[in-house]
Amino acid sequence: MISAKNIFKKENLIAAGGLAGGSLAAEIVAAQLTKSFTGDDGVVKNEKIIGYVPVATGLLLATSTGVTKSVGHGMIAQGLGKLVKSLIPVDTQISLGIGSDVMLGNVMMGEPTAVAGYSASNAYDFTSATSGEANY
Repeated sequence: MISAKNIFKKENLIAAGGLAGGSLAAEIVAAQLTKSFTGDDGVVKNEKIIGYVPVATGLLLATSTGVTKSVGHGMIAQGLGKLVKSLIPVDTQISLGIGSDVMLGNVMMGEPTAVAGYSASNAYDFTSATSGEANY
């Protein structure tokens, strides 16, 4: 039965922490492999290996017990998620809102702006020294 007191049990919190740690570990493994398999021309070679190694490592850890098992499950989930995402065409990824910045009107959600429609690339900084005002 689902209840609020069962959500915050020690076992559930440890499992959630293990899943988060495993997801992060899969990202770190993939990043290190990407560095290792990137050629001098900047092209990543053997991309499939980069996708499969976190999953294989997670499967190995999932045979353990306790928090290590949760870490393995997190690595499996993160690795398989990336592998499945790589099979989805780019146009479909964009329409689903994965694999690119999310647009909200004229403002990109990842862009550090305070005013809707403002673009840092073509805006003038009115607080610059050349405008006669002090920079604060």
